[in-house]
Amino acid sequence: MDFVNLLKRIMDSDVNIRHSLVTDSEGNILATNHREGITNYLSQDETASSLKRASAAWKGRKELIPKIGHGMYAVAAFEKITRITFPLGNDHLIFVSMGSDSVRENMHEGGQKQIIEHVLNILSKDPTKQ
Repeated sequence: MDFVNLLKRIMDSDVNIRHSLVTDSEGNILATNHREGITNYLSQDETASSLKRASAAWKGRKELIPKIGHGMYAVAAFEKITRITFPLGNDHLIFVSMGSDSVRENMHEGGQKQIIEHVLNILSKDPTKQ
């Protein structure tokens, strides 16, 4: 799969997306895309640690599939950012971060709900939804 192109499509879908990346199931970064002019709040080590914790949480969710179905996305909201995590197949995750309402780049563009819809449409591979 072309992760670089996928992340570009996600970033192009909404100006309020600050950062997007793909990891393997262990949380190791495979591809990343960062909005120009945006500074990360976390160091590389802090980001790596956070991704590993989030990946472990998704592994735990897989155990619940027989009872509640496959996870579609998870949202972690903080004062400065909101991070949305999407499974990508069985072995990868996509992380998308956007600014919180107080620090969003453009209040007239999409918010959390719109970004989730954009990414789910892109991941669906249904051209009528993109």
